[in-house]
Amino acid sequence: MKRGIIYTFLTQVPTLLLYFVSSTVMTRMLGDVGRGEYALLNSQVVLLSLLMSLNLGLGITYFTAKAPDDLRRSIGTASTLLLLTVLVLPLILWGLSASSRMTALLMPDHRISWTYWAFVYISIVSGLLNAAIAAVMLGLKKFRILNGMAILNATLSAIGFLGLFLLRDHFDVGDMLPAVLIVTVLVILVQSTVWSILYSIHVKQIPLPIWSWVIIRPLLAFSLAGYFSNLINLVNYRFDVWVVDQYHGVAALGIYAVAVGTGQLLFYVPDPFSRVVQPYLFGQVNDEMLSRFKAVARLNFTSLLGLGLIMGILAPWVIPLLFGDVFKGSVLPLQLLLPGILFSGATKILAQLVVHKGHQYFNLLATAVGAAFTIALDLLLIPVWGIEGAAVASTISYLVILVVVLLVIRYRGGIPLHDMFLLRISDYQLLRQQLKWN
Repeated sequence: MKRGIIYTFLTQVPTLLLYFVSSTVMTRMLGDVGRGEYALLNSQVVLLSLLMSLNLGLGITYFTAKAPDDLRRSIGTASTLLLLTVLVLPLILWGLSASSRMTALLMPDHRISWTYWAFVYISIVSGLLNAAIAAVMLGLKKFRILNGMAILNATLSAIGFLGLFLLRDHFDVGDMLPAVLIVTVLVILVQSTVWSILYSIHVKQIPLPIWSWVIIRPLLAFSLAGYFSNLINLVNYRFDVWVVDQYHGVAALGIYAVAVGTGQLLFYVPDPFSRVVQPYLFGQVNDEMLSRFKAVARLNFTSLLGLGLIMGILAPWVIPLLFGDVFKGSVLPLQLLLPGILFSGATKILAQLVVHKGHQYFNLLATAVGAAFTIALDLLLIPVWGIEGAAVASTISYLVILVVVLLVIRYRGGIPLHDMFLLRISDYQLLRQQLKWN
């Protein structure tokens, strides 16, 4: 497990750099208005993907890790869901497009033709396919494949947007967003192709849909607790997008989107820890890896804290340099968001301990409480303070969620909390020994 964490963590370095390059050149091409339009479209993709996924990725990983020799149930259930998504999603999109109110909320002005709805459809279906295959690979502890795909995805995105950036003079301003969306779709389709090839080589289980409720029900029941938690948590991540757009317009949303997008690069930091720990944690019988889990939690929190401090200090110089002077307004919202991203990154790891202890419904409670704070604070602060108010509201909500999770771990799980945050000297010694051994 240590080797998996180290290699996966090291993989995040080039991945983060490549995604940062992609984000920078895309923002440069789109400007504040175009970046806001892209944020609206992306928020719709995230919303509908979450609604359609039923959080089966967690269930697939859990049951695959528990029974790696019997994949028919998890893969068959995932195939059923994907098939239903392919058939039902067009009807949902048609219903949304037929409502002028929903279209005004979800789509940018003057970006309501069928091609934009097609972008949403392709992004959702391909994204769910990729996520399902990745969940199977994670349950099988295929970390090398997952790490390789992370780098490939980031590389494809960087190459696509850099190529478009070099050709930007050949496009009118109004055509820049469609060009960015085309590159996005091409990247995700290539990802789906590679994922499918890797699946056929390493898994070899024919993805036949399962229609037996007896087989589907256990996996679905396990996933739904996390599903409702994620669904409510979407409020914490996306509600401010729509409120900022409604009160302050798409240009302000574009400036806020740069602050959020830059800060959320730190969300990649917990990924290697979460990805590697998850199958081991779900596969254990007792608490034999609790001490190792705490060491991972300490490394995660300390890494986020250090990187967040560096990002906050450098932001006043780096943001205008990379994105242009028009995005100077992103600096203060970013700095206000960084403590919240630290809290959210810690929650991402610690919430898995809640699931392992059989208290996953408390994760739902935590996100529900956080969502209530998000809605109230967004409606209270954003009209008055603008995007700075959105950042403050998010940080407070993330803190509330973390506090609830910590209370559950301490009083329901009976696990002390004092040794889950900052690295110890012994952690540094262990890490150095592991790197030398490798």
